[in-house]
Amino acid sequence: MGLLLAGSATAANDQDFLAAREANAKGKAELFYRHAGRVADDYPLKVYLDYWRLKSRSPANEELLAFADAHPDTPLSERLRQEVARKYGKDENWTGFRAVAAKLAKQDRELQCYDLRARLSWNDPEAPMLAMALWRTPQDLPSSCDPLFASLAERGVLNLDGRIERLRLALETGNLRLARELIAALPEEVRPGQPLLALAQRNPTKVVEAAPANAAEREIQIYALGLLAKTDAERAASLWEINSLNADEAVQGYGWGVIAMASARQQNPRAVAWFQRAGNRLSDNQRVWRVRTMLRAGRWLDVYQGIMALPAASQSEAVWRYWKARALKALNAGFQANQLFAQLSREINYYGLLAYEELPTRLEARPDDYRPNPDQIRAVEADPGIARALLLRKLNLNVDAVAEWEWALRDMSDTDILAAAELARRDEWYDRAIMTAEKTRELHSFDLRYLTPYRDQAEAQASRNGLDPAWVYGLMRQESRFVDYARSGVGARGLMQIMPATAKWIARQLGLNRHAHAKVGEPETNIRFGTYYLKSLLDKLDGSPVLATAGYNAGPGRARRWQADTALEGAIYTETIPFTETREYVKKVLANAMYYSRRLGLPAASLKDRLGTIAARSSAAPEVEDETNPEP
Repeated sequence: MGLLLAGSATAANDQDFLAAREANAKGKAELFYRHAGRVADDYPLKVYLDYWRLKSRSPANEELLAFADAHPDTPLSERLRQEVARKYGKDENWTGFRAVAAKLAKQDRELQCYDLRARLSWNDPEAPMLAMALWRTPQDLPSSCDPLFASLAERGVLNLDGRIERLRLALETGNLRLARELIAALPEEVRPGQPLLALAQRNPTKVVEAAPANAAEREIQIYALGLLAKTDAERAASLWEINSLNADEAVQGYGWGVIAMASARQQNPRAVAWFQRAGNRLSDNQRVWRVRTMLRAGRWLDVYQGIMALPAASQSEAVWRYWKARALKALNAGFQANQLFAQLSREINYYGLLAYEELPTRLEARPDDYRPNPDQIRAVEADPGIARALLLRKLNLNVDAVAEWEWALRDMSDTDILAAAELARRDEWYDRAIMTAEKTRELHSFDLRYLTPYRDQAEAQASRNGLDPAWVYGLMRQESRFVDYARSGVGARGLMQIMPATAKWIARQLGLNRHAHAKVGEPETNIRFGTYYLKSLLDKLDGSPVLATAGYNAGPGRARRWQADTALEGAIYTETIPFTETREYVKKVLANAMYYSRRLGLPAASLKDRLGTIAARSSAAPEVEDETNPEP
C-alpha cells in the first residue's frame, strides 16, 4: 500500500509541475501559483518552480545572482549568470560584468565581445590581439561585437587590410550577407559599387575579365573566378593568366588556389598543376585541399610538404598526423612514421584504427570493457542533477533534460561518467548513453559506446539481405544514435534516417501496399527498409561498402562520380570526398563497424580490408540517381 501511495503522490507532483510550467509559459500567474503550491518541497524539480517564481517578479540582478549561488548544481545557475552578464555588458558596467563572467562555465560570442570590450576599457595589452582574432572569421557576429570593432578601428588596429581580409573569408565561404555588410562599411573611396557582387553571381566571366580598381573589387573578382571555375575551370585559368598580371604575387597565388580548390572538389586532375602555380599563397582551407589533391594523385612528397605547411592546429588533428605518417612511410622514413602511428593508435577513432594496422609490432590493447559496479551506479543515480535529468526526460522535457544531464557530468570522474552512461542505457536514453560514454579519458566501455538496441531486428534484416550486421549497426549509430523518433531537417525519419521518397520506392520494390511507407518511422519497418536500401546500393556500387556508405549519405550517383580514372585505395577515396558531411560520415560508419564487429563477436577484419580498393571509374557503369543533396 505504501508503494502505491508513493507512486500516486509522485504522479500528482508530476501533473502539478507540468500544469504550473504551462501556466507560467502562458503568463497565468494565479493558476501557476495554485499548481506550484501543491508540489511537495522534496520534489526533484522544485528548483524550477522557484526559478519561475523569481523570474515572474522582475528581480534585481543581485537576487538573480543570489539564486545562482544558492543552486550551483543546476544549469539554471549558468542561465541566470549569463543573463546578468548580458545586462551588465549592455550597460557597460564592466566591473560588474567581469565579476559575473568569472563564474561562467563558458562564454558565447556575445559575451566574449563584452569581455574584450571590458578588457579594452582597462587597457589590457592582450585585448586588441584577441579581438582581432575574433574579427577574422567568415561567420556572422552578434551586435555586441560592433562597438568592439569600432574601438579597434579608432585605435588603428582594425585597418583597411583587416577589413579586406575578412571580406575574403566571407566570400570564400559563401557568406554573402556578411560580404555585403563588410562592403557597405568600407571607406567610400574603396567601396565597390553594390551591384558588382550581384554581377559576379549573374555573370562571373564579365567580372573576371574587368580590371579591378581597388583591393575590394579584386576580392569580388576572385570570388567570381571561383564561381567560374566551378563550371569551367579551364576558362577560369586562361582568364586568370591574363587578368592577374597586374596583381601582386600573393593575389596571383591565391587566385590560382581558388581555381585549384574548385577543381579539386570536382576531382579534376588539373588541380595538381594549379596548386603548384599557387605556391604557398593559399588560405587555410585551400592548403587542406592541396594535401587532399596530392594524396589522390599519389604525390607523397607533396603530401608531406603540404601537411607541414598547414597551421599548427590543423597539423595536430588526427587526420593529418595519420597522413603525415603515411607520407613518411612512403618516403622510406619508417622510424618516424612508426612513432606517429604508435601515438595515434591509442586513440579511439577512425585514424587510430588505421594507425594501429600500420604498426609492424602491435601494441598491447588498452582495456575497453570497464563496467561500473552497483555502488557506483547508485551513487550517481542519487546525484540531484542526474535525478532531475531523468525525471525531465520522463516528462518529455528533453531540452531541459539534456541541459541538466550535461551540467551534472561536468566534473565527474571516468567511473562516474560510465555509471551515468549505464543509467541512461537502462532508461533507453540511447543517444545520451553513447555521448556520455564517449566523454571518458582513461577508462572506457565499448559496450556503452557501441550499444546494440533492436538487435533481433537488426541481425535478422542484415541476414535477410546478406549484409554485415556490424556495418548495419555502424550506419544506424551514425544516423540516429538509436533515437527511433529522429527526424532530419530534410525529412529523413527513424533509426536509419530514410527519406520519404526513398521509403515509397522501397515499399514498391518489396511489393508492399501503397500505405506501407507511412510506417517508416517505426523501428521494425525502418530497419527493414534501411537494410534493403543499403543492399541495393551495395549491389549498384561494385559491392564496395565505402561507395555504398557514401551513396547512402550523398546519393549513389555522386559516390560513382567521385571514383577516379584509376583504382584508388579506399582510405584515399574517402579522404578526398568533396562533401565534408559525407567524408566524415563514411569514416565514422566504417570505424563504428570495426568496433561493432568486436562487440558482436564477429570474425575479425581489418579496417583497411573494409575500405578495400575503389575501382577506376567506368564509362560502362550504369547511371544511378541521387536521392539526397547534403551540400551544394
